[in-house]
Amino acid sequence: MEISSKTTMHGLYCRAGRHDQAGFTMLELIMVTVVIGVLAAFALPNIIDWLPNYRLKAAARDLVSNMQKARMQAVKENSNIVVRFNDGIKPGFYYFDTNNDAAFTTGENRIDFSSYGSDVDYGTGNAASNWNGDNCAQAVSITYNSRGTSNAGTIYIQNQDNDICYAITTRSTGSIKMRKYNGDLPFNKNNWN
Repeated sequence: MEISSKTTMHGLYCRAGRHDQAGFTMLELIMVTVVIGVLAAFALPNIIDWLPNYRLKAAARDLVSNMQKARMQAVKENSNIVVRFNDGIKPGFYYFDTNNDAAFTTGENRIDFSSYGSDVDYGTGNAASNWNGDNCAQAVSITYNSRGTSNAGTIYIQNQDNDICYAITTRSTGSIKMRKYNGDLPFNKNNWN
């Protein structure tokens, strides 16, 4: 016996006036919108508090990455590459001084802290001393030579909250270490991670 389309379930529904149409009612859409709005209202303050520290960490990681890039470029080109840190304007910037003239010239790689937002700039935040108990001294430049070694120095950066800061330190071997000051007061050398 052959079943025709008129006797299938679909055919019976169509004859009874029901249609196989899927969708949402206006009430369902309004309820979903309200739930999303309430969740966003609770999440927004946390996002606003989190964003400056995220941007600061991104700037610190980029600085470490760019310093490693300068080190590799010095080895590859068998020459000196100087990374200079300019805090004469706010917010500051740093650049690869490839011709070693102590001035930024067109064609050199320049990174502006203003591109990160949240007032990321040079500074030590609440850190009065580094992990050794010494004063936080800002490096002016780091020079990488053709062997990949460099002068030792530390660059400190902070954000608008001025509590957390990152210290990016180079050693004479050319290795780079990033530390974070967590902003706890009173100062304790264990506040550096």
